[in-house]
Amino acid sequence: MNPQLLAIVLSVALLFFILALLRSNVLPEKYAVVWLIAGLVSVFLSIFPAILNAVAAFFGISQPINLIFFAGFFLVLLFLMQLTLELARTRDELRRVVQSIAIDLEEKAAGPAADDRTPHA
Repeated sequence: MNPQLLAIVLSVALLFFILALLRSNVLPEKYAVVWLIAGLVSVFLSIFPAILNAVAAFFGISQPINLIFFAGFFLVLLFLMQLTLELARTRDELRRVVQSIAIDLEEKAAGPAADDRTPHA
């Protein structure tokens, strides 16, 4: 099989897989844009491989596959940073919610005894 044809078929399959995940609500919308762009770029570069060769030559990279690996590695690092920041925000939000629940439970446990301690005028 022609390598370019194989790349086109696999890229289109990746794009359909991303769309299927999005339609079934497995892939959250906030990540869908990144994955859809990656799928479209994959299809575009597999149809027009000369563009990849030109970009690799522009940056002085001898093999276009090295450019793909470098760009992929860089994008994975960016995605990892985004997920790490989201995890930190989620952890902080969870801590606030747990503290709020603990305060509510403490107030309920104190119950009417807390009302008796308040001075009456």
